[in-house]
Amino acid sequence: MLVIENLNKTFELGGGTFKRAISDLNLIAPEGDFITMVGSNGAGKSTLLNLIAGVYPADSGSIKINGTDISTFPEHKRAKFIGRVFQDPMMGTAGTMTIEENLAMAIKRGERRGFSLGVKGKRTEFRHILKELDLDLDERLKDQVKLLSGGQRQALTLMMATLTTPKLLLLDEHTAALDPKTAARIITLTNNIVAENQLTVLMVTHNLKQALEVGNRTIMMHDGEIVLDLKGREREQTSVERLLEAFSRVKKERFLDDRALLA
Repeated sequence: MLVIENLNKTFELGGGTFKRAISDLNLIAPEGDFITMVGSNGAGKSTLLNLIAGVYPADSGSIKINGTDISTFPEHKRAKFIGRVFQDPMMGTAGTMTIEENLAMAIKRGERRGFSLGVKGKRTEFRHILKELDLDLDERLKDQVKLLSGGQRQALTLMMATLTTPKLLLLDEHTAALDPKTAARIITLTNNIVAENQLTVLMVTHNLKQALEVGNRTIMMHDGEIVLDLKGREREQTSVERLLEAFSRVKKERFLDDRALLA
């Protein structure tokens, strides 16, 4: 379970100007929740994932995973709890290392890493894991990852992020850089891995259709806040058009509120 309480983050932009990226945000994601997140650029979606992952600290508030408060944990210590896949397929893997070396590193996520990755004794296990991807990677263990296509690399990154069954999986537009056919394949793989391991997931996407079809819950962010939370029957009955209408309504209301404050 993920529990976020009163989370705040402000960035200094320089010249005495500041941007409040996350504003008093609260979110509870029970174990097994698969939440898709939408919102315009600058709404705070990726900032929220970065705060959870420990890329930078929050100004205030708390983040708990399965009862453990990770708010003060450094990024490498949070890796024990969290798996993450980025938009750029190049970010989640070490390109000059082999496929088997990348998988060996993933197994050691959150642990102190020695000089030996212990690859040799794990090759049979790695072949079995990669065979499930159905991307012909199981016979390419000694190939450098930089030789893979974007889709193959993203599939490998997803597999690495979930290899040790994280308490929370963060997906930051992980299909946005892929062609439609490959993106669909990665989403299918994502759904299979999440269902098999009953993972708790936060997935950022700009694809509104995808946001309503994937997972069991959709939240909309605006100006660092959660302004809409759809689940159950309400989500099932929400179309892309209605989601767009809701977003337009929120933006209009916020604009009117801002004008009222300045009056």
